[in-house]
Amino acid sequence: MPEPKSEASRILGGRLRERRLALSLNQETVAHLAGLNVSNYARIDRGHGNPTFHTLIRLATVLGMEPSELLVGFTTADLPPTRDSYTALDFRREQEAHAGQHR
Repeated sequence: MPEPKSEASRILGGRLRERRLALSLNQETVAHLAGLNVSNYARIDRGHGNPTFHTLIRLATVLGMEPSELLVGFTTADLPPTRDSYTALDFRREQEAHAGQHR
C-alpha cells in the first residue's frame, strides 16, 4: 500500500474513518451521501487523498461534524515540503529590506 501524501492526509483520513466507524457506516454509504466516487472517498479515508474544500464540507456535513473538527491542529509541518517556505510576513520583510537597500 502506498504511503500517505503527507502527515496531514494521514491524520485527516483517520479523523474521517474514526467518525464513519462510530456511525457504523461503510465507505460506500459515506461516498454516496456526499456525492463522491467511492474509490475517491476510499483514498481520502485511508489517508491517501487530498480533498478539495468543498469535499471537506460535504464530508463533514454527512458525518454530522463541523468542518473545523477535521482541520483543527494542522500546521505546515504536517504538509509535504515545498520549494519555498516563506510566510506572507517573511515576504514583506524581504521586500522592505530590499527597498531600503535601494534608497
